[in-house]
Amino acid sequence: MTGSTPSPLVVAVVLTWNDVELTTKCLASVLASSYANLKVLLVDNGSTPQRGAELKEIFPEIEVLQLEVNQGFSGGANRGLERALEIGADYIHLIGNDATLAVDTIELLVNALEADADAGAASPLFFDPGEEGRIQFYTATMDRETARHFHHKTGGTYQSEQFPTTISEFIPMVALCFRAQALRDVGLLDETFGTCWEDFDLCIRFQDAGWHYLTVGAAHATHIGSYTTGKTSPYIVYYTVRNRLICLSRYAPSGYWRRRGIEILRSFWFQIKSYGVTNWACHWAMLRGICAYVFNVRGEQKARAVNHQPGHNA
Repeated sequence: MTGSTPSPLVVAVVLTWNDVELTTKCLASVLASSYANLKVLLVDNGSTPQRGAELKEIFPEIEVLQLEVNQGFSGGANRGLERALEIGADYIHLIGNDATLAVDTIELLVNALEADADAGAASPLFFDPGEEGRIQFYTATMDRETARHFHHKTGGTYQSEQFPTTISEFIPMVALCFRAQALRDVGLLDETFGTCWEDFDLCIRFQDAGWHYLTVGAAHATHIGSYTTGKTSPYIVYYTVRNRLICLSRYAPSGYWRRRGIEILRSFWFQIKSYGVTNWACHWAMLRGICAYVFNVRGEQKARAVNHQPGHNA
């Protein structure tokens, strides 16, 4: 990144919905970046009332893309990714508004991507808020057959061990920095999902196209997590159930449903226990999710009645 060669253009796409406070903190952290060749695009994903103009007043240097209606995470993110590609970005850093970045995070991610031509995207190491050095995410592996991902070193402390740059099969779409060419090659997020599991689907598509993901352990971000939907809201239950079934139907091998039906039912039981056996609103959302899968209800707009909660990325 030195000498006469210009630095690659990074467009940071910050996605928000019905929020100003967290988005202000996120944008401030992005704009404080040590990386010079940076443009910042805010996507207001159909906030009511609209928030884009208000945030533009606080940060006049940003570009605002105001969407008239909420398009779910996939749709809102795609509108931002499309605009970043139009601008001519070399790298696109897609950031949920409940994440804040360290000053050198973008620079470290770009350096890692520049050094690895087969890396399609790179992510920082995530910390939990309010707990100094507590790891929220480092790496994860995926199981296509069960449509599950398994996180490693979660809950540990940064001071206790080393976190080098490494390949990760799965990375949640919290603050992923994409190589623009990889997105042109693979395509954008699948809006079939609306919200949830679009990251699992994109990971597989990247891998199948010959790209891999990196976690850059020296690059840091703090992530609140589940601010939009809560971990056990009817909204998140609906999309989690429906979209996991979509992933199973796409990526599980032939005969999976017959051989592993009991395991699928067991996973649903674990989910019920996590949100509470007397939580009838979530039970209903789970049933709706299963029915939506069976009757081919896809995307975000067809499911708007499912208790949509305010936050960063939906």
